[in-house]
Amino acid sequence: MAAVCLEVIMVGNTTIAPRAWAEAVTKPEIHEVRSLRSGFVLSIRRLIRAFRYERAILLRQELKSLVKRGEARLVCATCGVPVYLACSTSKRFFFRHRHEDGSCPAVTRTSLTEAEIRAMKYRGTQESEAHRRIKALVLRSLAADPRFADVLCEQTWRSSEGLSGLRRPDVSARLKDLRLAFEVQLSTTFLDVVLSRREFYRTERAALVWVLPNFHPNYRRMTDDDILFSNNSNIFVVDESTAAASEAAGSFMMKCWHRKPVIEGDNIVDQWVERLVSWDEIEVDVDQQIVQAFDYSLEAANLAEEIKAATLARIAAEQAALEQAKIAFENDLRQQVLSLVFDDQVDDDLMNRHDRWLALNARLLEINSGLEGKYPDFMKVCRIVHLIETARTGRPVGFNYKNLAEIGHHIFHQHPDLFLAYGYLLRAFGTKQILDRDDRTGKLAAKIRDERSNFRTNQKYTMAEDEERLCAFLSQGASRSPRMANDNSDHSGQEVA
Repeated sequence: MAAVCLEVIMVGNTTIAPRAWAEAVTKPEIHEVRSLRSGFVLSIRRLIRAFRYERAILLRQELKSLVKRGEARLVCATCGVPVYLACSTSKRFFFRHRHEDGSCPAVTRTSLTEAEIRAMKYRGTQESEAHRRIKALVLRSLAADPRFADVLCEQTWRSSEGLSGLRRPDVSARLKDLRLAFEVQLSTTFLDVVLSRREFYRTERAALVWVLPNFHPNYRRMTDDDILFSNNSNIFVVDESTAAASEAAGSFMMKCWHRKPVIEGDNIVDQWVERLVSWDEIEVDVDQQIVQAFDYSLEAANLAEEIKAATLARIAAEQAALEQAKIAFENDLRQQVLSLVFDDQVDDDLMNRHDRWLALNARLLEINSGLEGKYPDFMKVCRIVHLIETARTGRPVGFNYKNLAEIGHHIFHQHPDLFLAYGYLLRAFGTKQILDRDDRTGKLAAKIRDERSNFRTNQKYTMAEDEERLCAFLSQGASRSPRMANDNSDHSGQEVA
């Protein structure tokens, strides 16, 4: 029977998932608003679509509260009048002027005020039997718990701060130093009413507890959403079963419906939970006017951090795997170059070796480490490889000389563009002392001293850019100055010895 009744009640209701993106009405009167904070003019369609539905509801409350206090964050881009976010019966959003005098082409208000509409709506009506019944159930439930004192019905509260107006909560009570005001909400009401009551009880340092006779997450009125989302996605129900549970336990009990965030893949999704809670499980924040049995915001924030940490860990693992693959690829490419160079000494098939080199150089160019030009010179590659292996092993490799000093003299005169790289390689591989030992006459050291000032400026000591990149790739950066290893633009300014 309950399910059938629910289907009947739900006819005509629009219920939006909290995490769904908010939507603007089809034909808004106000198309643009200006932010007083940034000065930017904002398209209302884009602005509204930037918020999820639950956040749009809270923004609606925030902007309305500012307008009620005579403040504003957004104004109509056409007339400059403060605006606030409003919601249609289909739960699509639009902006409404705080007031209208006919000077703006956008008309967002009726000629009746909200107070006049409320008066028309409730004129001649009396409190419903359903309302009286829920109040009685709240009184029964509180009376069952001896901790609650001053349990009263329709007790008038006057502002202790000298503010105008008064409130008459449906039920009021006191728990030690905490004053409580219970408001039974059966029908829809204006957002102004919700906001005004929250502000009144906050000022009085009391907690406002909204109570519904029933609730279902798939059938939520606008008022339900205003209460639900401003109360950290908790909403309370008092009925015959909760009153009986209170009397049986000797403790105030209510049903609590709340959203529970869970991780699904890389996203947070909501589950709806309905459970019976005692007052001992409830937390009260008077400043925020939140009465909750479950801290949705905290749990959602924790899960968001968990997703973030997992995402960062996954990205780091993927990057590490890519880096390992890159290292393996580059090491394989280096080995192929070395094999090709040293095969040159035994391979008599010059055409085959040349074709292999062209194919290998094409792969090197893909990582910006190959020789450029239509005819990349394989002999240059051989010379670079021999230079690297000579410095690494500390003995002549591929050069027809007896020791490292003789190779130094040869490079200095015949291939000066490789001289600086030779020095960096010796230092990087720890073999420079071998060159110093081989230079028994000191002639190479003397040449270096005499020419040192020209190493930085004379272009003959500068390698061609593509050759320098190839040498650095094959030596894994050892051919570059340690101080310039992370700068590919200039490697000519360091001393060789």
